[in-house]
Amino acid sequence: MRPQAPFPANTAARMRQLLKQAKTVPEALRIQAILMRASSASSPQEIAAATGLAINTIRLLHSKFLRQGESILVDCPGRGGRRKAKLSKADEAAFLKQFHDAAEAGKVITVDEIKQAFENLVGHAVNVSSIYRLMARAGWRKIVPRPRHPKKKPDAEEGFKKSIWSPSPPPN
Repeated sequence: MRPQAPFPANTAARMRQLLKQAKTVPEALRIQAILMRASSASSPQEIAAATGLAINTIRLLHSKFLRQGESILVDCPGRGGRRKAKLSKADEAAFLKQFHDAAEAGKVITVDEIKQAFENLVGHAVNVSSIYRLMARAGWRKIVPRPRHPKKKPDAEEGFKKSIWSPSPPPN
């Protein structure tokens, strides 16, 4: 096994300062992993046991720290994101605008219509769940016509039927 590359001078003191300013637990663990090696030359196995991080994660942290400096320790973006997005957020908003305008005019919009238009736009088939997630991101929700009016009075309806629509007597 090759010897570990040394950290820059004064790394331990700088890591102690950063540790006091850490905002999240993962950030503090990354700083501790560097601090432990800089201050006591601990092995990756010892650091992993103390911090709860994987040994390979410790090795990657040390390697990245040597190449990129302390920028990898503070405010690291996560793995999340829209790596498989078909459209940008602005394009999604522009796409849904046509349906929003039609819905404002009183047209009933179905998911099938939106799905068909989306497939035409992106040029290939997409699953309907993608359309539902698109609508959820835009703040849309499923609205269906109610089965009956909330102020409906069944007694009044029956009385109306009997008084107006009474059957005529059968012909003789």
